[in-house]
Amino acid sequence: MKENASPSDIALWLVLAALWSSSYTAIKIGVQSLDPVLLVAGRLLIGAFFLYAVLKMSRMRLSGRLEDWMHYGVSGLLGSAIPFLLISYGEQTVDSALASILMGIAPVTTVFMASFVFADEQLTRRIVLGLVCGIAGIVLLVGPGALAQLGGDLPAQLSILAAALCYGVTTIYVRRFVKRAPLEMAAGSTIVAAGAITAMAVFSGIDPAAVELNATSVGTVVYLGLFSTALATLIYFQLVPRLGATRMSQVNFAVPVGGALIGVTVLSETIMTHQLAALAVILVAIFLVTGKPRREG
Repeated sequence: MKENASPSDIALWLVLAALWSSSYTAIKIGVQSLDPVLLVAGRLLIGAFFLYAVLKMSRMRLSGRLEDWMHYGVSGLLGSAIPFLLISYGEQTVDSALASILMGIAPVTTVFMASFVFADEQLTRRIVLGLVCGIAGIVLLVGPGALAQLGGDLPAQLSILAAALCYGVTTIYVRRFVKRAPLEMAAGSTIVAAGAITAMAVFSGIDPAAVELNATSVGTVVYLGLFSTALATLIYFQLVPRLGATRMSQVNFAVPVGGALIGVTVLSETIMTHQLAALAVILVAIFLVTGKPRREG
């Protein structure tokens, strides 16, 4: 892992945070009119088609090796298909505020797992302090009152926690085992994920004729497919080997920050004083975890 990330890596990291921040709002809108399975299948099919087209235009192709298809499968299922479905299901009843807190478990689990797998990602006091600040910042950002909902709809909340764990495992797996080109991995993993969820949609008995499409639902699926899936997946595979699992996972602390800023700029929401304080705490957390470590004696 690099001691210092390049400006281009930081820029891509911020773009990824913005893409994932906006996806939770889009999902919340989409599941109001679409079954979660259809929503996920739609976004993955669009993402897979786009990435494969870019792969072909780049004169690249998918690998023919079974080992590489296993990497496509693991990263596609654990990194896209399963968590997308779990989050879409959970957001039918879980408020986005509580969902942000629950997703905060992703960087925590990733950092702890990485400390056992990678010699250059050891758990230090500085990193632990950063993780604590990150969780505290998210709770402060969305309001401690969101915690009152814990246990209210346990299956939905557990589904979001499970999605967070999937993201953590995927990041560790990609850094440890995946050596293929980012565009190839993005296309291959998304194709596998799209195939799995499309098969689920077919065999789940959903009647396509009963689906009521409108401009909002179609626009949501297209946005999720092109940006929160295709572009975000490509950036993800570009950054994991460059930044490492620990730094990469901190994007999940930045996601609620992006969500708050989106609310202010797009939805004309008012940002409160405690939210500004929370943004500062989260930025400190990201700095502590991703900054250049010092020797601890």
